[in-house]
Amino acid sequence: MFNVAGQYKLIWSVLFCVLSAGVGAQAYDVRDYEEDAGISLVGFRDPDGDVYGGGFESGVWLKGTPVFGEMFGHWLANRLQNGNYYSVGMSLRIMPPSAIAPFAGGGGSYNGLTSHRSDRWRDDPEQREADRSYWQGHAEGGLRIWYGPQRARFVEGTYRYHWSSKGSPFNYGWISIELGQRF
Repeated sequence: MFNVAGQYKLIWSVLFCVLSAGVGAQAYDVRDYEEDAGISLVGFRDPDGDVYGGGFESGVWLKGTPVFGEMFGHWLANRLQNGNYYSVGMSLRIMPPSAIAPFAGGGGSYNGLTSHRSDRWRDDPEQREADRSYWQGHAEGGLRIWYGPQRARFVEGTYRYHWSSKGSPFNYGWISIELGQRF
């Protein structure tokens, strides 16, 4: 019932993990590998007005490379799926850390349903599955322009095309404008 040998193994395992984490944390400094690329506010809309919204984005470059990663959180109204959604995801880009930076990349996100726009939607048998949360992938391209003292602020224009896990009737593209600042 009381296994002393098993408890000693557990204690030594926990101690080893704590010490390893402490040594690893001292050896790794994020500033050695990443360069801040700022946080921003973004607004977007597809050309037909079926998908629109906004959100926050935050990115970093791998130091000394054009490899850029950006995490985002958006809110969007999607008339194609007749609902309102939150979206969390990440994009990876090739984008030089220069004053005028064209870019291309892609990524993915999860869009969680927050509300339906109409109960009539559920009566259509072909669309019944559409009013749920979904995954999506995207490809994007655009231009970021840095300005201000020490290039601390930026404006960015992007076109992003999304592939929905719900199928081709729910795929869409949008145009976005982003305003941000590096801290």
